[in-house]
Amino acid sequence: MNVNKLVEDYPNDMELGAKIRELYWEERNHKEEIMKSNENFMIYESPDGGKTVYKRAFGAPTSDRVLVTNQLNLFE
Repeated sequence: MNVNKLVEDYPNDMELGAKIRELYWEERNHKEEIMKSNENFMIYESPDGGKTVYKRAFGAPTSDRVLVTNQLNLFE
């Protein structure tokens, strides 16, 4: 949301603070809902262009990733 618009719509500091808190909690609850609805999803990533593949839970930090496989080179 545009801060300038909020200030114009809620010129009273108390109302502005209340609106900002309301928006903050709405956004936080929305993020929690997304994380909860996707908690069983896994992210697969390869930082080296496909030579190794790691997986981690949706929303988990990259430090929690686990090595899935080393890619096989079939035509060496």
